[in-house]
Amino acid sequence: MTPFYFVVASLPFALYFLALAWLHGRRRPTLVTGRRDGLAVALATVGVLFIGPLQILPSLSAWITWGANVWILVALFFTLILTACLARLRPRFVVYNTTLDVLRKTISRVAIELDVDARWSGDAMNMPGLGVQFYLDDSPVGRVTSIVSIGRDISVSGWKRLRDALDAGLEEAAAPPRRLWLFFATVGVAFLAADAWCFVRYYDQIAESAAFYLSA
Repeated sequence: MTPFYFVVASLPFALYFLALAWLHGRRRPTLVTGRRDGLAVALATVGVLFIGPLQILPSLSAWITWGANVWILVALFFTLILTACLARLRPRFVVYNTTLDVLRKTISRVAIELDVDARWSGDAMNMPGLGVQFYLDDSPVGRVTSIVSIGRDISVSGWKRLRDALDAGLEEAAAPPRRLWLFFATVGVAFLAADAWCFVRYYDQIAESAAFYLSA
């Protein structure tokens, strides 16, 4: 792997791990939508896609016809595929830096305020007054729990009300101390340090490779 390819592949990962370190280092849990979470993962892997599958897409004839502009077409193609995948995701929320028990208690408190008929069934909850059903999916890695909707026929307004109320409720939910953020920060800083070393040691080679892909 050339230094240029290494930097392109690892820099998005470095930023992603630093973002995870920030999320896990906060004093409260953080709620994001499933589509935003999916977008973040896609952006973290875009460098790996560039040095792998996306290198195969531009054909020689495309290079001759479009020059460096062929990468605009590749970016549009990638964006189209990503948009289609995110659109088909089942509605969900992803909550970082919390445990399943803490999140469940927060949801129980918020759900009663929104719908007196809200009921748990195992790890699933039905809120008929809000038109929402969902279940909790606890990740085995890290302190991440997904709130995944059940069925496609859910109330959009009810789902948004649940998101706003839960986000406000998590303000009062303390995040138990854990040094998981330190692991993510270490990985992110290590990638950044390796990228910086590559820039210093192989700057001419990286600049030449970048100019090749950006030139017409």
